[in-house]
Amino acid sequence: MNGLMDDQQLQQLVIFCEQLYQGSNPNDRRQAESVLNELMNSPDAIDKCIQILKRAPSSYTVLWCSSCLMRLLQRDRLFVLTEKKLEIRNTCLNYLATQPSEMFLMQSLTRLLVKVIKLGWFETVNEDYVFRKTINDVQLFLKRDAASCTVGIYILSCLIDEINESSTVRSLVRQRKIVSSFRDESLKSLFTLGLTSVKQLPVSTVNNDHGSGKLMENVLQLLLSCLTFDFIGTAPEESTDDTGTLQIPTSWRIAFVSEDLLPMFYDLAISLPSKLSEKAFQILVQLVSVRRSLFSTVERKKYLQSIMDGIKKVLDNGSRLSEPACYHQFCRLLAKLKCNYQLNELVDIDGYESIIDTIAKFTISSLDNWHFSANSIHYLLSLWQRLSTAVPYVKNEKEHYLFIYAPQISKTFLKSRLEMVLGVLRDGLDDPLDDLGTLHQQLDLLSTIIRIEYASNCTTVINLLEEAVTAFQNATNLSLQNLTILENRLTWIILIIGSMIGGRVSFQVNDENDALDGRLICSVLRVLQISDNRLEQHGSKNLEIGFIYFFDQFRRIYIGEQVNRPSQVYKILAENLGLAEESMLLNILVNKIITNLKYWSKSTEIVDETMQLFNNLSIGYTCVRKMSKLDAIKLMLANHNADHFPFLGNYSPECLKTRRTFYQALGRILLVDLGEDEEKFLEFMKPLTEAVDQIIQQLAANQFAFSEEQVKMQTVGLSCDLRGLALSLTNKSCFSMFFDWLYPKYMPIFGAALNRWTNCSHITSAVLKFVAEVVVNKSQRLMFEVSSPNGILLFREISKLLCDYGERLLSLRDIPDDRLYESKLKPISICFNILRSALAGGYVNFGVFKLYGDECHMNAVNMFIKLLGNLPDRALIEYPKLSSSYYALMDVVTQDHLTMLGNVDASVIVYMLSTLSEGIASVDVTISTACCSSLDNIISFLFRKTRQKDSSEARIVEKLRDIVETQNNVFQQTISSIVHIILFEECKNQWSMSRPMLGLVLLNQEYFKELQQNIISMQPPDKQPLLAKCFENLMDGVEANLLGKNRDRFTQNMALFRRDLNNLIQPPNPKHTQASSDQAMIFYS
Repeated sequence: MNGLMDDQQLQQLVIFCEQLYQGSNPNDRRQAESVLNELMNSPDAIDKCIQILKRAPSSYTVLWCSSCLMRLLQRDRLFVLTEKKLEIRNTCLNYLATQPSEMFLMQSLTRLLVKVIKLGWFETVNEDYVFRKTINDVQLFLKRDAASCTVGIYILSCLIDEINESSTVRSLVRQRKIVSSFRDESLKSLFTLGLTSVKQLPVSTVNNDHGSGKLMENVLQLLLSCLTFDFIGTAPEESTDDTGTLQIPTSWRIAFVSEDLLPMFYDLAISLPSKLSEKAFQILVQLVSVRRSLFSTVERKKYLQSIMDGIKKVLDNGSRLSEPACYHQFCRLLAKLKCNYQLNELVDIDGYESIIDTIAKFTISSLDNWHFSANSIHYLLSLWQRLSTAVPYVKNEKEHYLFIYAPQISKTFLKSRLEMVLGVLRDGLDDPLDDLGTLHQQLDLLSTIIRIEYASNCTTVINLLEEAVTAFQNATNLSLQNLTILENRLTWIILIIGSMIGGRVSFQVNDENDALDGRLICSVLRVLQISDNRLEQHGSKNLEIGFIYFFDQFRRIYIGEQVNRPSQVYKILAENLGLAEESMLLNILVNKIITNLKYWSKSTEIVDETMQLFNNLSIGYTCVRKMSKLDAIKLMLANHNADHFPFLGNYSPECLKTRRTFYQALGRILLVDLGEDEEKFLEFMKPLTEAVDQIIQQLAANQFAFSEEQVKMQTVGLSCDLRGLALSLTNKSCFSMFFDWLYPKYMPIFGAALNRWTNCSHITSAVLKFVAEVVVNKSQRLMFEVSSPNGILLFREISKLLCDYGERLLSLRDIPDDRLYESKLKPISICFNILRSALAGGYVNFGVFKLYGDECHMNAVNMFIKLLGNLPDRALIEYPKLSSSYYALMDVVTQDHLTMLGNVDASVIVYMLSTLSEGIASVDVTISTACCSSLDNIISFLFRKTRQKDSSEARIVEKLRDIVETQNNVFQQTISSIVHIILFEECKNQWSMSRPMLGLVLLNQEYFKELQQNIISMQPPDKQPLLAKCFENLMDGVEANLLGKNRDRFTQNMALFRRDLNNLIQPPNPKHTQASSDQAMIFYS
């Protein structure tokens, strides 16, 4: 389909679009998709899509064209002329204004329209910002019938959302400029338009007329979009939505000090239908969050009074709170209340006593009706947690009543959770105990609330625990359901006790509360003993999760370096249980960990949580030293095998991370007293030695005692175990013992596994990750003695492993797309990491290999080049982990191993340079910095070795010089990219950018002068001399060399250059048509 489409071609396109969206035959759909993709990738795709949109032969054809144009506009570095964007804008507007269409089509065209408006925000035609004027054009919709008015409001709402979306623009600086311009020029008028429209729509009409209801929905969405706008350009994440404040511009102040603003939306929330009422509540959530500094002291008090009066009105009315969506938004509103106002201010408002009483009753009712409010409890607890946190800081003489209501809420929460147990089992509802993330969040909030009137709450909890324990002990001949009810109730009490322990704040400690903590801990430890004694007959997963949570909170508060001594907790424990020292408590924790790993090996959830607790205990400096002296720990160090810890016999993918964590924790404990005791280390390694010997025997004989699949799983498990151990061995002497155990006896087994099971990605990934950990020289652990050949031997082994495995990896063919990353790209990425660590480790003198004719160094680098050449197109762009490992390796190769590329074809070097040029523009600063460093290394090498006579270096120098002379476009493109980033983007690594820039300029002086002239000519005449002066100052005092002093001078000049240019180059002036688009052509052509 070349050129514009005739009627026959257009009719064919209509058929293909119908088949794509409505076809039932898979073959027809695949054919249609193929043809349409070919059209989308054609050079004149934009022209054809515009032509089709104008003719609008069918709804599905228009839908496909709008989607196609969206994807084309989102492509990186695709330059679209201003005239084409304007044509798209006009076509979309005309279609939306003149042709009634289905909702899906209106939405697609609107998304395309607002995308074009954003992209062209700073572009002009005939000295006019035509794209900005689209807002005025859309407002003409509002002067027509209700349907057109609804479409117009919808377009404006979508435009605000598109402008506000930071991910749609690559440059954060450009995004901020667009946001600021739109905010200053248009946003306030749109907000005012929304307020006016709301006031003009009678509620009675909205409730009775579908068209008016749809219009009201769009108007409320318009207002919500205005209020959720990123006013200060911080691009906030969704996670901050419930804690941040609304940074309304001061120029909007008049609308917010109006006395009827909040009452109007409270009335709408109460009187509108459910779907619209939810929107009104969402708007109120934002209005409650308006920054305090927008108001004077008197105005702020009135605004807060209006907020609280509205809350009271909603609670008294209650009509909308029976609907889940409205209820949820109202709970968000309550949570926002304390984010923005201090407890002193809340106490000071009129009717505070009545309002806080009503809110407390609402919270208690919500907790009681847990089946209705499960997703909203977090917000209510968040409100009371913030109020409780503020209690010590209240300076107001008026009563805040939290000493009355906070204990009621704490006790209601506990009572409702106990009642919930029966309802969950009886009605088959979702059990909150299954969602540990949400559960822990709620318990963290409760931990502060429950500390109000702590003594009373402790008494209540202990009494409930004693009742539950008595029932649990007497539970004989009960049905499984009744027993589960008892266990889950006990679980909730233990979880809440853990929350109470975790709520202890160091600066509010007193002996009375610590003594109460001691009583709680004693109670739980008694329950633990009863529960563990029953594990042989019956165990409860939930109860074990509760114990682990309790112990983790106890560890965080009462075990470790930060705990003050003496503590009343240990005094109570000594009096009641004879546990006078921290080591005794540690012994209980460790025994519980061992018990869980033995009895619950088939429960991935319990093993994971238990292992996390064990890992946390092993991290503390003091704690790990006390643990190492425990008999239970010594037992673990001597018997870490599947016989004693059955979970080590589990080779499922879910268990692999747990195995690694287990050995990492064991390794930390082992290091405490290991010193240089090789015999003790080998004793610890016995279980692992037996495991690897078994694998070696079966592979050598090529006969498997069970099945080859079992040996595969054993290899994966062994790799994870050894990797976890290697992660913990940061001490040089300890790692030397590990290395002596591993090499030369056992290291070849991992290469053999890679070669035998190349197609098994789960095996190769585990083995390669272990090897990657072994070659990392962290804490200088691989700096062997001067007389030791271990560094050289290790590199030779790694080179052999990479080369053998790499050849097999290159031989893999016909890998399905959905398995390409796991089967090929991920292993290549890990291989790059291995080679980078080996080359940059500093434990090998690579000159030795050349001196003695050993080609392992050259072979490793050649394999890297082969793997690079085998990567699919765009792999470095589409797979972040692969690109990170590649660019990090390139940095190392270009720094000290560039001569190894002397025998490489020039086209490969050009390809490497092009990837570095692309990487410089990456949004990942780490990648961009690595590319800058790599280019700097290459250019510095070229300058430094120009007169070098050494044959090996002369070859690469000659190739680089030939590339500069014959294929210099890659260097020129790099200069353009760096200048573009310096001028128009947020350059977070300016220093790194400056390092290769000087060498590039010296190599391409004529091109750089031409680039200067192009940039200067695109600016207004009055700015051109100033801009020319900036470029002149950039090279001021800079000589034609790359000496350190000269580089530093250029770096300083570049910093001043960027600052001066940012002041000069602003969004283009309307008098100078096409400035921005022509500038873009310089950098993207």
